[in-house]
Amino acid sequence: MTVSFPSSRNAPRRLLWGPAPDSPLADEAEHLERWRRRTWQLHMSVLLSHSYALALFIAHAWLGYASWMAVGGYALWMGAVMGFITWAYASGWCHTLRDPGMFLLHQLTAISGVLGLLVAAPQVAFQALVMLIAFSADGFLARSRTSFLLTWVATLLAVAVIVGWRGPQMRMTTDTAMGQMLAIGVVLGAVVRCSTLVTFFRNMQYRLGIANEKLATALTQIEVLARQDEVTGVANRRGVMERLHQCLESAQRDGTPLCVVLLDVDHFKQINDSFGHDGGDRVLKAFGALLSSQLRAGDGAGRYGGEEFLLVLPDTDLLQAGELIERLRQRIAQASWAQTIGTGARVTATFGIAQYRPGESVEAMIARADAAMYSGKSAGRNRLVFEQA
Repeated sequence: MTVSFPSSRNAPRRLLWGPAPDSPLADEAEHLERWRRRTWQLHMSVLLSHSYALALFIAHAWLGYASWMAVGGYALWMGAVMGFITWAYASGWCHTLRDPGMFLLHQLTAISGVLGLLVAAPQVAFQALVMLIAFSADGFLARSRTSFLLTWVATLLAVAVIVGWRGPQMRMTTDTAMGQMLAIGVVLGAVVRCSTLVTFFRNMQYRLGIANEKLATALTQIEVLARQDEVTGVANRRGVMERLHQCLESAQRDGTPLCVVLLDVDHFKQINDSFGHDGGDRVLKAFGALLSSQLRAGDGAGRYGGEEFLLVLPDTDLLQAGELIERLRQRIAQASWAQTIGTGARVTATFGIAQYRPGESVEAMIARADAAMYSGKSAGRNRLVFEQA
């Protein structure tokens, strides 16, 4: 059966207990099936609770505490409405309503039945009032806090009127041993009902906690993936630029030196032509591993684009950067590239280094490093070149 959710202008954007998921990323069919299962579980719990209450009322009538007419009227009223609600759930008709959980009908049915008993059979007022308290625990089904509060404010006003009217005839059934057992049964039923709801929602809370933990883990992974290059394992352009901006702020605040380095894998197109794109990817992956192992903990490295990498060296001046990058250049040139991509392979890189100048932008600093790198390429590659003064 296909279920369509009504889109009324007056309908709330979300239901605390509704068949439509809050998140557009959620599996709608799975959420609907879970909602149906839990709704049926709660409905069967309510049916059982009403059946237990009816059994107690019948016992009260059997012992002479209430009239059979009052109990019969209660039974007919509850049976008719609960039967209708059961049909609405089973047929899916409830999904055409703004309140698919049918909270208001549930509450009005139970409350009106109890209030009717208070009027028709005030001798069982104890059970009726305890039932009202137990029914208030169903507030989680309300479409909104306003509807819940209005329902129970009206109920309390009605109880006050009835108590003022029928109060002298109301009493507890504790004048006989059997009446005392019935009073205990009333309290027991209320405790079991409330405990069942608490257990049900504690389980939901536990499952929600697990789901939130999984969601937090997934979000963390997404955050990492959003800033990490899939091929090289180092940061992508977004990630390394964020790191550069952080380091630039520190350099401006503390007056410490900051260098950036642009490196380009030499003759990368020839590597792709000779060893295929898979070979090129292996080279880029190896570069990522080399950068991660050779740079310091506070340094930043990321794939800037294609076969270019951007290195961020905080608290580092040109001389220190040159020493670090020269070691890295030699390490790249001396690596066993034949084992990485194939016989005869030789891979080198060209580096351009620039130091931050007070007041300049990130783009200007990178542009100077880029110019230095291209000077190195023009001069024969496999070398590092400092910015021009």
